[in-house]
Amino acid sequence: MLKSLSSLWMPAALVLVSSLVAQPVHAAAAGFESGDAQGWTVSADGVQLTAQGSYTVTLTDDRDPSFAYTTTVTPVSGGYFGLLQMGPMPATASTTPVSHGSQAEFTLDLPSAAGDKLFLRLLTADYFYSDAGPGIPAYDDSISVVYDGDTANPDVWRASDILDAGWSGDSGWLPFALPVGTQHLQFTLTNHYSIDGSNAPLAAIDFSVASVPEPSSFALMALGLGVLVRVRSRPRA
Repeated sequence: MLKSLSSLWMPAALVLVSSLVAQPVHAAAAGFESGDAQGWTVSADGVQLTAQGSYTVTLTDDRDPSFAYTTTVTPVSGGYFGLLQMGPMPATASTTPVSHGSQAEFTLDLPSAAGDKLFLRLLTADYFYSDAGPGIPAYDDSISVVYDGDTANPDVWRASDILDAGWSGDSGWLPFALPVGTQHLQFTLTNHYSIDGSNAPLAAIDFSVASVPEPSSFALMALGLGVLVRVRSRPRA
């Protein structure tokens, strides 16, 4: 009977391990690791999306020439991140803010899995103006992302969030959990501006993929299952 049990456990263990080893790496990183923005599409309004290993930017304010903030952005994961920069803004004669959004889209090679993360970073000098007062439109620049066309549940970060957090014009890297099964991502970078000036924001984009066990881990699992089989198969004295 014990020998029969062993003969059942060992093949099952091998099947389990072989099936685990055969699992594909999930959620192919949309993370610019080729050193370019290959596979991405952007809106036809002059917006630029580039891969950067490091990027130093100085935020300046059209309304306050004395303001300048310099920061260097580096990747969260891997050697590159994406940098989304807006093109020229449509002309306006408005003295209150109008808005313009630029878009970038990407389709993952495989659906995202549990633990995969998206990181966004908003840089804008407009965080000073995000709270203009009751009834006054705000210069509330933002970066948002829609998953698989679900426009009712976007992730958004605004200039007002930077202000509320007491930070400078740099939000820092913000982690967002990718909904499991996500394949299509659509980003919108929105600038609020007026005839008085336009402090067009920048957005950095990065990804991290949940760790997948190395083959050595599967080997250890097989060894452990084998030991378990032998222990259970040992006859009583």
